Amino acid sequence: MYGLPIVLLLALFVCAYILLRQKKSRGPQTYDVFLSFRGDDTRTSFTDHLYNGLEAAGFHVFRDNDALQPGEKIGKELVQAIRNCRIAIPIISENYAKSRWCLRELTEIMNCHNEHNKRVFPIFYKVNVLDLHGPSGHFAGDLSVHEAMWGNELPRWAKALTSVAWIRGWISQTIADGHDGKLVKMVVQRVSSELQTMWIERLPIFPMLMSNYHIRLAYGYFSEKKRGEVFLAFHGLDTRLGFAACLYSSLVGAGIRVLKDDHPYLIGTHLIHGIFNGIHHCKISIPILSVNFASSQWCLDDLAEMVDCKRKKGQKILPIFYKVKPSEVKKISDSFGTYMLKHREKVEPLVYGRWKRALVEIGSSKGLESKKVANGDEGELLKMVVEKVLMLLTNPQKLDPS
Repeated sequence: MYGLPIVLLLALFVCAYILLRQKKSRGPQTYDVFLSFRGDDTRTSFTDHLYNGLEAAGFHVFRDNDALQPGEKIGKELVQAIRNCRIAIPIISENYAKSRWCLRELTEIMNCHNEHNKRVFPIFYKVNVLDLHGPSGHFAGDLSVHEAMWGNELPRWAKALTSVAWIRGWISQTIADGHDGKLVKMVVQRVSSELQTMWIERLPIFPMLMSNYHIRLAYGYFSEKKRGEVFLAFHGLDTRLGFAACLYSSLVGAGIRVLKDDHPYLIGTHLIHGIFNGIHHCKISIPILSVNFASSQWCLDDLAEMVDCKRKKGQKILPIFYKVKPSEVKKISDSFGTYMLKHREKVEPLVYGRWKRALVEIGSSKGLESKKVANGDEGELLKMVVEKVLMLLTNPQKLDPS
């Protein structure tokens, strides 16, 4: 019954793939990707590698020569290139904010993102993303240089820098020890995936095909495959390169689709809303509660969202108490108590109360305590988690971890 719809859908993917690479069929002012960058920082290095990688993959890329911009305003061609591109990639480097052209480009990009849902995939190249919030650090100093001549534009530029920092992107220093080649490959893969989906949905026959129930169902199935079944939450410094990485590999090795904070699917989404959306679409959430878990407001937000999904949607939660006791979480004692006390001074009472209720509920639920599984053998713990997850996915009613 589903054979023909799936064949038609696969044909749709092939058609989109071919059209995506037929650059001659597109108008000269239409680009797949717009690159915004500071020439002095990256033109002949990273940006050049990325441009060549995207072009080699068949994409039409706009790369402006900021050193040749005439006049005092962004030219019409540049504005049209930003507005008509499908994806904008601002490469935020050390001296990006020293260029008013870069700041004006970024402001236009963020306006298009906010008003027309333009896809923005930022790359934070050898900079501290936290310095963009505010902005602060050297970015604040760079902005102040423009104050004498361009003071009326400063608020918009500062807002654009802060806004782009709230979009999940690639942080160069965290990828393959800062190796540009790996980063370029990741960007090209993500752009390819996004543009193929865009082309499918822009094909003239797409609405007609979606009017068929079985084809719509099949398309929904393939779309769902891009999402995760399990959401993994953890404190980066405690477990990212250790237990969390091993658990992720074990789950993926068992054929389970896993979503975590650095998943490519989340690139281009809001730092908070993207994560929450990922949690909502997963079937199981696995928080790894470690000694410094409660030090992170991000981790506490994720945990509270998981508990909300459990209450409202019946989503399963399988907590792992990694080198901590469930009682420490439930009673908010030891490190959990210390960190929560610090947060209490800084956040709204409603937020603090939400975090506290989530910790109490998770600490009271059934989970896996690392120290008690095979005398702390993490290999056995990994196997047990995978088994429980597979059981929950195949028969949600058979095992209730919480």
